[in-house]
Amino acid sequence: MSLKKMDFRKAFVVLFVLIFSVTAALPAISACAITDKSSRIEYSYSQNAFYCKPYIFDIAWNISDQTEKLYSSKKITLSDKVSMNVWYRDDLKTNMSDKNVVSVLSDVLNSIKADSPEFSKPAVLDIKNLGDASPEELIKRYYKDENIMYYAAVLPFADSKTQQAYLKKAYDEYSAGFFTVSLDTLENAGLTKKYLGKAYKDGQIAFFSICLDKLEDVLNDKDFSALVNTYAEKAYKDSTLAFFAVLSDRMDRDTVGAWFDRAAKDGKVAFASVFDDYWDDFDDYWADFDDAWNDFNDKWSSYENYVNSSDYAKYGVTYKDGHYFYNKEPVRYFLDVQRSDSSAKIATVETNPKGNVSIKIVRDKNGNITGVEKLTAKEIKKYFGDVEY
Repeated sequence: MSLKKMDFRKAFVVLFVLIFSVTAALPAISACAITDKSSRIEYSYSQNAFYCKPYIFDIAWNISDQTEKLYSSKKITLSDKVSMNVWYRDDLKTNMSDKNVVSVLSDVLNSIKADSPEFSKPAVLDIKNLGDASPEELIKRYYKDENIMYYAAVLPFADSKTQQAYLKKAYDEYSAGFFTVSLDTLENAGLTKKYLGKAYKDGQIAFFSICLDKLEDVLNDKDFSALVNTYAEKAYKDSTLAFFAVLSDRMDRDTVGAWFDRAAKDGKVAFASVFDDYWDDFDDYWADFDDAWNDFNDKWSSYENYVNSSDYAKYGVTYKDGHYFYNKEPVRYFLDVQRSDSSAKIATVETNPKGNVSIKIVRDKNGNITGVEKLTAKEIKKYFGDVEY
């Protein structure tokens, strides 16, 4: 087993990443986040783009009961003859009444269902008819627009020459996201090894790590270990500590011990320090985990009590049926950033496309509410992104 799968320092962080089905692209969803030195809560959702000529679909799934109330719905029979409710935005009603669109959509939904056992309650967020545009034309468009989700959906349908050209383009333009998508699409171990070597030579540590991760997925343990050892020897000889550190996370336990002893014997303190705290971390891991988990629970309880005690009503802000209202007007974007203690920051946000006003709660340095202000366009972009409904 590789150290990457046993890295307890990283595992400690991962165990605190709690994923909730929340997205700004879906309406009427409230999200609360707590962050501190040892724990982190993030919100995410299942959403992807799917290309089936001439259409491209933007689809989310496993939406909440509260969210589904804001969408229209239609029962669709999938290509496997199983029927299911599909929710969609009101402005897609014409598309969802088109037999050709629904036929293609049913195939797409069936494909998602086959790949994702947890798949349920899909919501169609967008449907675009791309006409006769070729995959190569679309790749060019989406790369230029930095639309990585649509780019990823169309790229598998482009010819190999185009795929490799955009892999190179992404590398040359330092676009790690598009490079990763292109590498995943090509699934070419030989080409990935080529870019691994190029990234090492060019001193591109991020691209080197991307290639290494991809190769770990496609090579067997023996071949991958040999590859790691080859580059570890090279990095050690070249004194490229950053690359050596990346490689160390892919070494098994025995190899870690051997490298630690070798670096210590050679007097290469910096290289030895890559490993010297690993052993202590292993011994102390569970004790640290228990302490941090208890601390996390305490902060979460403090958070819930803090938010519930916030006296929004005095300032015209109320909450009903899963939505915020300001002076009885539904709120489109809602933001309340607080600090409950010296280490934990708390933020409450909500998006509702049927809202008419966007507001933020204003607090003093002690966390007491002092008023309500309208969110500026700049603040909306900062906290909610460029969301379109």
